[in-house]
Amino acid sequence: MQNGQFPEGVRRTATVQDDWISWLPEEKDRLFDATLDELEVSYVILSVALNDAFALCQEGKLGQAREEAAMFVGLFDRLASSLRGVLRSLNEHGRHFGTKPNVVPLCADFFRSEQAQQLARANSLAFLLVLRAGTRFFRKLGAIEQTVAALRNEAQHIGGGITDGTTIALPNQWTRLEVLHYDLNTCLRETTIVLKSFLCVLPTNELTPFRKRLLSRLPAGLRPRPANLCVPPLISSRRQRQATRRRVAPASSMSGDSRRHRRHARNTNKDNSGSTERIPLTRMLPDGTGGPNETN
Repeated sequence: MQNGQFPEGVRRTATVQDDWISWLPEEKDRLFDATLDELEVSYVILSVALNDAFALCQEGKLGQAREEAAMFVGLFDRLASSLRGVLRSLNEHGRHFGTKPNVVPLCADFFRSEQAQQLARANSLAFLLVLRAGTRFFRKLGAIEQTVAALRNEAQHIGGGITDGTTIALPNQWTRLEVLHYDLNTCLRETTIVLKSFLCVLPTNELTPFRKRLLSRLPAGLRPRPANLCVPPLISSRRQRQATRRRVAPASSMSGDSRRHRRHARNTNKDNSGSTERIPLTRMLPDGTGGPNETN
């Protein structure tokens, strides 16, 4: 292994932890960076909408908080669709080419909603019963996608009740949406780690077909763009633009080494709601991508 990279054709005995701290070749690194940046932009804007809704509830502006629900559900659906697109790209490419990275099971402690915890426990049990790396990889992808779909359906149900006025305890329902937002963030972190491990083992001659597959699966507005085009298409307000600028630095302004260092620092110090509070370091490690102590 040189510079954290494993030569092609060499049997890998690395762990997910090793994959996470290893450096990628330039083309792979650029694809990873661009995909992650776009997902993060979508997540930051979702967090802004959630924080705005809580602020409106605290100020007693329940009517405006109801109006915010439709925006939140739309943003939630957009990020969920993007995550499922990445997961399906990994699944399809892995089955077609036989590419199988290191994975670790989901941990129920990193989720807060009951259904997400149940799916995580089932995935952990499956890891004990199945020893084949390929089967574990595909089951991990399936578990994350199933969790994202469940969160999406519940968010739509709760958001619909808030919007049409059938929900009475509005602050409680927004608190429930905050739990779903938290779990969607955990799915985002899990997807990020799987993608990094996947790129670590992806042969160079498979990079082009994987990139095409990934682009075809992402919504048009969230497809990775050239490094000098970092203004996200979802930004529609001054507050959202300011929030995103603090998170997404122009990749073109960094050298290859400094960009990798900055990306790794960003991934290991990500907050869960757009606030200044930091997620514990264990949340972003491959064996710990979330934690019960994280708060908004």
